[in-house]
Amino acid sequence: MGGVSTVMKLFKTDHVAVVEDYPYGFMRTTVEMSLEFNPKHGFRSKFVSTNPKNGKQNKPKYSTYNECMVMYENEEGYIRYMIFSLSGDTYFTRARDFLVQNPDLFTPEQIQYIQKQMQVALAVSLKAICVYCGADFEKVKPLYDPHIKRLAEGIKNGENVIADINPDWDAINSHKVEGYMPFVTKTIG
Repeated sequence: MGGVSTVMKLFKTDHVAVVEDYPYGFMRTTVEMSLEFNPKHGFRSKFVSTNPKNGKQNKPKYSTYNECMVMYENEEGYIRYMIFSLSGDTYFTRARDFLVQNPDLFTPEQIQYIQKQMQVALAVSLKAICVYCGADFEKVKPLYDPHIKRLAEGIKNGENVIADINPDWDAINSHKVEGYMPFVTKTIG
């Protein structure tokens, strides 16, 4: 998972981590670290420090929105965030596997949002493999369709179907045309 320690404590998405004795200039203070979820935009981190001079909370600081995100405590006791992308077969599979192993970290509304993002990611991947890799649409479409349709069912009835979504990326990638170059630059003159 890219630099993340192997020993970590995962938190539910509604957890607020309170960190005491956090550096604040030459002073120390308390901070709250959490996740914010917006059903139209996704997940982002939220960081709120307390001004040690007056005891009032400062204005929250937010990260950019992501498709899927969790907060955890690493083995040194530091609060960190793990971001999952759904773009590309490796990232999609990594996110899917994490979600299958840790569904209880997310609310039903968040699972529905993630399933919608997975559906979009698969549709984009289908188009991309045809446009950028020369794959025949009619040949690769059947490799995507069952997963896109299953996600649509889960979204419609509110069911978590992420465990059912496991595209055969090897079969999909076997349709790439070797040496295909959709954007060839030609010199005139």
